[in-house]
Amino acid sequence: MSLVAFPFKQEDPLVIAGNVRVAAAHSRVDEVLCVGFEENDTYSALSGMLSSIEEEHSTPVRLRVQERIGSLRPGKGDGMNTALRLFVEESGADRIHFYDSDITSFGPQWISKAEEAADLGYGVVRHYFPRASTDAMITWMVTRAGFAILWPRSELPWIEQPLGGELLFSRAVAEDLAADSRVRAQSDWGIDTVFTFVTTQAGHPMYEAYVAEGKAHRLYGRLTDLKSMLVECFTALQGLRDEKMPDYTPHRIEYPDVVPHEIAEKLGYNVEATSQVLTDRWTDHEVELLDLFPAAVQDGVLANRRKATYLFMDEAHWYETLLVLVDHFEFGDPGWEELLFKLWTVRVLCYTTTSALRGYSYAQRDLHAMVGRYLRRSALGIG
Repeated sequence: MSLVAFPFKQEDPLVIAGNVRVAAAHSRVDEVLCVGFEENDTYSALSGMLSSIEEEHSTPVRLRVQERIGSLRPGKGDGMNTALRLFVEESGADRIHFYDSDITSFGPQWISKAEEAADLGYGVVRHYFPRASTDAMITWMVTRAGFAILWPRSELPWIEQPLGGELLFSRAVAEDLAADSRVRAQSDWGIDTVFTFVTTQAGHPMYEAYVAEGKAHRLYGRLTDLKSMLVECFTALQGLRDEKMPDYTPHRIEYPDVVPHEIAEKLGYNVEATSQVLTDRWTDHEVELLDLFPAAVQDGVLANRRKATYLFMDEAHWYETLLVLVDHFEFGDPGWEELLFKLWTVRVLCYTTTSALRGYSYAQRDLHAMVGRYLRRSALGIG
């Protein structure tokens, strides 16, 4: 039997309650845990809804405030680590599921597919699903690209959604994670990166289950909404750069299905509003840091002080940019953090206008090919 955990912060309590109801009704679930960031309005509203769900399905539903476990900004990592601790120390369940609380397309098949894979002996089950061509830009441009550059011969670059929050861990895997100091320290958005890295490094067999209907949730307006996530995910990646990774970890990927029209046709952010941030005030410190980058990157980025310019940041220049960032980026330095955001924004806008706008299938082929070229370039020392 399994425990299902929903970390949350400030979300629609009716959506969370609906997802809790789905989990509580599932035949393979014997406990549901909601972990809130704090006792805010969402937490208060949920506390008045969960008892009726518990009574309706005879499934225990717990509501907890996340504990301060990590050493970075209190965030998603503390919520997931709190759930891990409660599962390991207080639950008799065999497996723990994690699902983002704001999914509006969540249904029993999410749990069933994870359970079926775990029944085959996979200690880690990751859900993956179709996403808009311009969604998951941190995943593609930072995490998967970084994995391909830093660990090109490993399984890491081949994981479809390494930052996905929809996961199943067996008890043995959960115990390993709960005891790992790297995991416990990661209290912010970087927790997904560290979960992926640590479970792959340990060689836990992994299965990626495909959810055809996709993950319907709130998308973002401007890319500025993602700045904190970008910085924290990149910092987590950078912090692991000297770690060793085995060449092979057992990994199976379920074959994908047809992509729904509403996902294939969706543009995940406001391009015009985002491009405007590139011309925002540039500090002398940011300009000075650009001296570390290749001349073509430096010149192209500095042109944004006059007008938004991004078509120069193709995948080759982004590869070179990531190499500099991995070696020199300093977390907590406002200049570095702002420059990282602007560099990533330039790359995303270039990809959007040269690839994503050509259609979903073209964009997906381009992204997968980029990762393949990155890992080959890194593994073979090409250029």
